[in-house]
Amino acid sequence: MFDWLIVGAGFAGSVLAERIASQRKERVLIIDRRNHVGGNAYARATNSCDG
Repeated sequence: MFDWLIVGAGFAGSVLAERIASQRKERVLIIDRRNHVGGNAYARATNSCDG
């Protein structure tokens, strides 16, 4: 059983879910059609010495 259902795991949905879970200590279920959270943002490792 979950306390919250968040549809959409973009930036706002992910942050909201984390805040509810960590600050209110409630269980959150996130549903998204994509296979990753955070919207269309991707992290890429870079080396600052390249150039």
